[in-house]
Amino acid sequence: RDATTRRTRGCTKAMDESDGSEVEDMEGGEETSSDEEGLEVSEEDMRSMALLQSELQKNPLQYDKHLEYLGLLRKWQLFETLESARESMSEWFPLSPPLWKNWIEDSVQSGKDNHFVRNLYDRAVEDYLSVSLWEEYLHFLHEHQDEFGILEMRSCYERAITNAGIHLSEGIKIWKACIRIEETHLATLIDEEQIEEAKEGVRRIYKRAFMVPLNNVEDLEVCYKSWEKNDSKDVLKECADALDKAKKLRSKRKEWEHTLDSGEGEADELLLSNYFSYIQAEEKMGNDPSRVQLLYERAVTSFPITAEIWNSYMRYIQRHLNVPSVVTKVCGRAVRNCPWVSVLWATAVRILDTASCEPGFRQEFWSTFLKFHLHIAPLLGAADFLEILLARCDSCRQQNLEPHELHETFQKMSAMMDEYYPNFVDRGLLLHSYWAECEASRLQDVEAGRAIWESLVSNKYSSIYEAWAGFIDFEKRFGSVDRCRALYNRSYHRRMDDAMHRYTLSHSWLRFERENGTSDLYFKALKKVEDYSTTIENYLAKQKSLAEDDDAEVGNKRRTLQGKKDTSEKRLKKEPGQRENAGMAIQHDDSRTVFVTNLAFSATESDIREKFSACGEVSGVRIIKSSYTGKPKGYAYVDFAMEESVMRATGLAGTQLLGRTINVQKSNPPTHRKKTSHSSTVSRRSDRSIIGTSSAQADSSKLESQPKHGADPGSTSLGFVPRAVRGTPSSSSPSEVPAPPLRTNEDFRAMLLDKK
Repeated sequence: RDATTRRTRGCTKAMDESDGSEVEDMEGGEETSSDEEGLEVSEEDMRSMALLQSELQKNPLQYDKHLEYLGLLRKWQLFETLESARESMSEWFPLSPPLWKNWIEDSVQSGKDNHFVRNLYDRAVEDYLSVSLWEEYLHFLHEHQDEFGILEMRSCYERAITNAGIHLSEGIKIWKACIRIEETHLATLIDEEQIEEAKEGVRRIYKRAFMVPLNNVEDLEVCYKSWEKNDSKDVLKECADALDKAKKLRSKRKEWEHTLDSGEGEADELLLSNYFSYIQAEEKMGNDPSRVQLLYERAVTSFPITAEIWNSYMRYIQRHLNVPSVVTKVCGRAVRNCPWVSVLWATAVRILDTASCEPGFRQEFWSTFLKFHLHIAPLLGAADFLEILLARCDSCRQQNLEPHELHETFQKMSAMMDEYYPNFVDRGLLLHSYWAECEASRLQDVEAGRAIWESLVSNKYSSIYEAWAGFIDFEKRFGSVDRCRALYNRSYHRRMDDAMHRYTLSHSWLRFERENGTSDLYFKALKKVEDYSTTIENYLAKQKSLAEDDDAEVGNKRRTLQGKKDTSEKRLKKEPGQRENAGMAIQHDDSRTVFVTNLAFSATESDIREKFSACGEVSGVRIIKSSYTGKPKGYAYVDFAMEESVMRATGLAGTQLLGRTINVQKSNPPTHRKKTSHSSTVSRRSDRSIIGTSSAQADSSKLESQPKHGADPGSTSLGFVPRAVRGTPSSSSPSEVPAPPLRTNEDFRAMLLDKK
């Protein structure tokens, strides 16, 4: 299995079996063409080839289209065009061993010279691990040994041993091919000294093979005994000891190899799991990174577009084989197999830095990304694309570039984000805050960093809390107190995308003035904060009131439905106590419940449960939804198993959930809402003080909640109490006389004008 079915965003790879049968079907179809020159291509195939060529020019990341195009060209033996098409495909994708074999076969058939064919073999063995391809390569060199010479053949088979010689199930083929080359060379020698030297070379290969755990090594042992017997020498004891040790190592891996062999016909998930298990076992068995690397090569050959394997492979190489030549090859193949996976690009960029690769290698790799990014940007999300750009910025920063070069790098990255994702709002400001920081601290250009922040808050980030908070923090570190104060004042008059964000900035401003300003400036800021706090307090109260109304409405509906059910069952016999329990709504223990507001409308029960699970066991989550639209209203109740969890949960107030700052309070719903007095309502709202306000501010909010303009103490202050929480006149004090009910418009005017 050289590849699995590749299912990704519009880019799939067909399964290529090791014998190449499916690829031959796709590339060549039935052998309908002959060896005659000047075959006339059918009109239908001509149209198909023209259409495929046009589609591949627009988007070359269509693997199946490449295969179909190659198949038509090969069918009509259009070798020159086929050569160009294969070169084009190899620029974008690593080719599977069957595709390389077909290419080599066609090159030989079309009369290409041996050096051209050898170059194809060199390229072929670099894309994927294929023992059969290495074996054919060695056989090709053996057939043309007079042209290439023994030195070139030895260099090649040493590469084959390194890459495939330790393959437990198939590596024996490589060793036999190497021995065959050396024995053929030995037969051509005449000089006795050269003969003895060549014999020692054959013996060394046998010794090396016996040190490697291999299947069917017994066949090689028989050949070695026969070879030594003909030479009138005893079998070397050291070879026998090495062979016994290798067999023991083989027995340890026998079961793991069996899982791979048995998994070939099973589901991909099973085989993939077996590979990972085998790799972990190999890491525990010894300290031979080459064996682990070989297993990774076998895994990526079977699953070439499984990003999880490539990512794990790159990380392993970075830890254990952090050599520039190895790292560049693995990273390059990973991103060409899965160009739509951002984490592979970002990881590769950073690994090339850790391997101390030459700047030329890193620039070449980034040039590869620039070639791909035009086609993969539509497949990536904005956050994924941003991660790749940030990795590039990290790399350039570590290279100690000239100031103007680093500045240009950030400028280009920002321009790329704006080009492909003009509507994307990065609430974390990962790129721009990084850029401004480098300008101010690394390049010593505070004005340039300030200009970056100014461009954000003056344009599409003007209503984003994080942009203002980041700009203020920048001025605190690199600017002045006056600049910070001016930013606080500007942000206060901005309309934020979330009311709580402006509230948070206001209290941050108050703290800033307390720590850095005068008392006069502090009280000026306090006045603005109090005004806005009152607005927020009323807003939160209304939200909670609406939530409680919806909760009561749900309870009433349940009681109504339960009552109808009891009515329909009057003729049936019921268990004792069943009639008494009918129609009762579900009761919740408010001592173990918190009320959460300002939730994102997209927040699900699992999101909320995960957020509060750190506070204790969550027994339930109730998201309040509109009874008309069925959509969430932005608040919810969270029930805990223990009362202690409530206090911890309230500590999450002011934190982020799905990009919004949530407000968390202990649940304290009113009892018998419709009969609650106005004074009790005001007291309940006053007790729920705004987060971050002082006791003096809380007291002032209580005062502001009382009736004004000389209104009757027992009447409702219509200007300050939301309609949803208005109560009836209080009768708690015996000295107070309830006001008579309003009957006419004149009575209403008299109350407002304090004439009554």
